[in-house]
Amino acid sequence: MHLVRGLVLAKELFNTIESFDGQCSEEEAKSKKLSEDLKAMSLEKVQLESNKRALQFKLDSAVAREADLKERYEIELKAVKESLKHARDQKRAAEVSQKRAEDAQKLAEERTLAAETAVATANNSLEAVAAEKDKLLVSARQEDLAQCLMTIGGEQLVERIMETHPEWEIFFLRQAPTDVPSSEAIPGDERDGVEDQTTLLVVKEGPQCVDP
Repeated sequence: MHLVRGLVLAKELFNTIESFDGQCSEEEAKSKKLSEDLKAMSLEKVQLESNKRALQFKLDSAVAREADLKERYEIELKAVKESLKHARDQKRAAEVSQKRAEDAQKLAEERTLAAETAVATANNSLEAVAAEKDKLLVSARQEDLAQCLMTIGGEQLVERIMETHPEWEIFFLRQAPTDVPSSEAIPGDERDGVEDQTTLLVVKEGPQCVDP
């Protein structure tokens, strides 16, 4: 009985040992796998750290490039603002110059118009003076001619001319002597019995009458 029980116990122990050996082998396999996984993870960690350093380098480069670009952008923006300010100042100066030029042109036009008006007025005055001069010259020549006719033709010729040309009466009357009595003479007037010299116009270039 004891032998059988011992064999049974030995068999169970053998089975337990085999089972334990199997478990140990399995655990060893797991441990080996874990070791390989750990090694792989270590390699992966190294790779990740390398990648991290590469990314950090790229990030630092990007930050440095961004700072450089920002600085350049600020410099260019400042230059653009200065150029824009200069352009605005030039535009403002050009507008002021244009306004002054327009004012000067307007003033010149006003002065030109005033000058033209003055010239036109002067021309009109000259024309009026010339017309009056011509009128006086014609009148003087008519009076000269009337004097010649009275000297040459006498009263009969004068009467005949006045009948056909009544407008000549004024010129003949101006040539007629004015008899003013001494008692009725105007004080200071020395024309007693003398031809009216105030109405007689003398023209230097007029006709010279000679009694034949």
